[in-house]
Amino acid sequence: MNRLLCTLTITLVAALMPFSASAERADPEAFYQIPAFGDFQTNLEKALSEGKKGVLLYFHQDQCPFCKQMERRVFTQPIVHEFFHKHFDIYKVNIKGNKEFVDFKGEPVAQSDFAVRHRARATPTLIIFGENGEELVRFVSNPSLEEMLALGKFVVDGAYQDGTDFFNYKRAASNGIEQEIREQNL
Repeated sequence: MNRLLCTLTITLVAALMPFSASAERADPEAFYQIPAFGDFQTNLEKALSEGKKGVLLYFHQDQCPFCKQMERRVFTQPIVHEFFHKHFDIYKVNIKGNKEFVDFKGEPVAQSDFAVRHRARATPTLIIFGENGEELVRFVSNPSLEEMLALGKFVVDGAYQDGTDFFNYKRAASNGIEQEIREQNL
């Protein structure tokens, strides 16, 4: 009887483990603001008026395996959601898309033209824009959790203002950045 009870307990625990692991993950689609296509000029002004540092634009394309991997591996991390939503509004832009929206200068533009204007040809590309739609930092590739956090912290810390190179900053900041963000920002 004890053997049966032990076997049932182990089976139950093993069956429930995926649910507890998924509970610690965030929905990657909840990472972006909705609706994403409206007026980036107004969205940026709103974010800044709320005390945020700017907007993060995630340039992607539908068939990009690196985008899908980043969405599953990085955008599902609760610390990424919490940190980025605290400091930025986040929008997703399809570099092949034809939907129109208003850019940071108040001009109507299609997604694909906007991506070309901002040199977002490879995906994924992450760009944080600040006041007046100024590009503060860019990351082209599939970031690790630490690189993603360093990208946001680079802007939050104001490191871009003194001419610090993001890749040098990232190299120095990546070690222990997750714990530091938990302690200081969340």
